[in-house]
Amino acid sequence: MQSTYIKKGGKIITFFFQCLLILSLISSSHFITSCSSDDDIINEEMENSTAWMNDLESSLGAGTKSKLNTWIEKGLDQEKLKEAFAKTTQKAELFKNLETAQSIYHQRVYIADWDNIPGIAKSDYVANGATSGKKHTAWGDPALDLPAIEAANFVSAEARELPAGTKIYRVTGGNPAGGYWTEKPPSSIGAVIGGTAVQPAWNNFSKFYIYTVPQQKALKVWSGVTARQPIAQGIINPHLPGGEIQLFIPLVVRDEAFKTLIQEIPLPW
Repeated sequence: MQSTYIKKGGKIITFFFQCLLILSLISSSHFITSCSSDDDIINEEMENSTAWMNDLESSLGAGTKSKLNTWIEKGLDQEKLKEAFAKTTQKAELFKNLETAQSIYHQRVYIADWDNIPGIAKSDYVANGATSGKKHTAWGDPALDLPAIEAANFVSAEARELPAGTKIYRVTGGNPAGGYWTEKPPSSIGAVIGGTAVQPAWNNFSKFYIYTVPQQKALKVWSGVTARQPIAQGIINPHLPGGEIQLFIPLVVRDEAFKTLIQEIPLPW
């Protein structure tokens, strides 16, 4: 009897473990299926999120998607980019504009990503620049006058002579010896774009220069509050508010001697 009981008990135990094994396999199978399902959903979402890029690749040519991804990696907002292409009927033109833009800030103008362009004012542009040029009779040289086209960049301007040792600063990506400078180094790129009202189409903000007025010399400049500017042609909201003090150096002053004293220094931000 005891032997029979042991055998029966062994069968019960064996059956119990078999049940546990079956339950374990069912559970594992469900888990694997569940994971597979989650992976499928993620993959499908990824495919849907880039489907618009695939469509552009088909219409604009090979390499389109790669460039879009490069711009996104550099900080261009994917949703704003997608929205801009969805809205326009001139997709090839928009793509070309993004390719040839001066900087990421210029690209953001093209896709209306106003939240990521520092220094701008989200309101309508109203011109407040001077409407006529100015002369300084004591200088006695028409080449030193402030022409109307430059006066429009100032709310008002006055003639000044900066003494020896004065340092002035310029942020640009182009001509180091351009006409517009500041007496104080800008605190941020927003101070350049917004404060001195530099349209992103004009500048890539990649270089920073300093000029020191040499000993026994004075630098003739026009100085005043920067006027407002539209952020781009045809866009009045947002706009560039201006408000910072800027300098304009007449072309005749920016001679070869002036150019040799300009030094590139690290960007302040």
